[in-house]
Amino acid sequence: MSSSNIHETVNFTSSSAETSTPLPSVFELLAQERLTDLIRPCLRQILKFLYEIRPVSNLFRILYKYKDEFILLIESIIQWLYLHFYSALIGEHFYGLKRTANHRLRSLIFSVFLPYVKLKLDSLHEQMNTNNNNRNATFYIILKLLPKIQIFIEGVCWLYRIGYAFGRTEYYSPALQLAGVKLTYIKDPSPVIPPTNTSGRFFAIISQIMSSGLFLIQFIDWWNNTNGSSKQTSIGTTSIPPLPTTIPMRPAIGKRQCPLCRQPCNVPTAVSGSGYVYCYTCISNYVTRYHKCPATNQPVTNEQLIKIY
Repeated sequence: MSSSNIHETVNFTSSSAETSTPLPSVFELLAQERLTDLIRPCLRQILKFLYEIRPVSNLFRILYKYKDEFILLIESIIQWLYLHFYSALIGEHFYGLKRTANHRLRSLIFSVFLPYVKLKLDSLHEQMNTNNNNRNATFYIILKLLPKIQIFIEGVCWLYRIGYAFGRTEYYSPALQLAGVKLTYIKDPSPVIPPTNTSGRFFAIISQIMSSGLFLIQFIDWWNNTNGSSKQTSIGTTSIPPLPTTIPMRPAIGKRQCPLCRQPCNVPTAVSGSGYVYCYTCISNYVTRYHKCPATNQPVTNEQLIKIY
C-alpha cells in the first residue's frame, strides 16, 4: 500500500471517529448554560456587597457605577483563559465538555459580548417604558420592535434546542453554529497544562478554586429557589382580609386608566391576588411605601407586581 493511501486511510478513520463521538444530551447543555448564566449575577452581587460595606470608596463607587462593563471584563478574562487551556467555557468544562474548534474570539463574541448587548437593550427598553417625555416616531418604533426581536431570537434558540434533542442538528444553539464550534465530551480528562509549567499549574489551582465556587453558586441558586417557593406558598396561603363594612365610593375611571394617577397606564402592572392594574411607577412607589394593595389593603410585596406586555 502506498504512503498516500495510508495517509488517506488514517484521515478517514480519524474523521469517522470524530463524527461518531457521542454528543452530550440536551439536559447537560441546558445545565451548563444555566450555570454559565449564574456567573454574571454572582459577580454583580459581589460588587454590590463591596459597595455597601465601603460606599465612600471611590474605587468601589466607580466599579459599581460601571458594574456591567466591569463584569464584562472579568467574565471575558475568565472565559478566555478557559478557552485557551481547556477549549471550553467555564460552565462547559465543569460538565466535562469541550469545543471541537477553539475559535476563542468568535466564542467570546457570541457567549460573552452578545449577552452584554442584550442586557443593555433590556435596560434601554425599561428606561423607554418609564420615560413619558420622549414619544417621537423613532422612540415608538424602538419601543415596539425590541420585545419582538427578542421573542424571535428566543424562538430560534428553542428551535435549535428541539432540533438538537431530536438529532436534526449537531448545533445546540445558533450562537454555536455562527461561532463554528460543536460541543462534545472531553476524551482525555487529564489537563492539557504540563505539570512543569508554572503558569499552567497556577491556573490549574485557580481552576480548582473556581470549580468549588461553581458548586457554591449552584447551592445558593438552589437555596434561593427553595426559599422563593416557600415564600410564594406562604403568600398564597395568606388569609384574605375581611371586606370593610362601608365601601368608599370611588369616582369612575376609564378602562385603561391607572386608579392612582388617573392617567393612561404607563407600563401596565397587575397586582397578584387582586387583579387591579396600575402604572408600574405608581404601584411600585405605593407598595414600597405602604406595603399593601391600594384597592384591597391586602399585604403586597414588589415581587407580586406583574408587568403586562
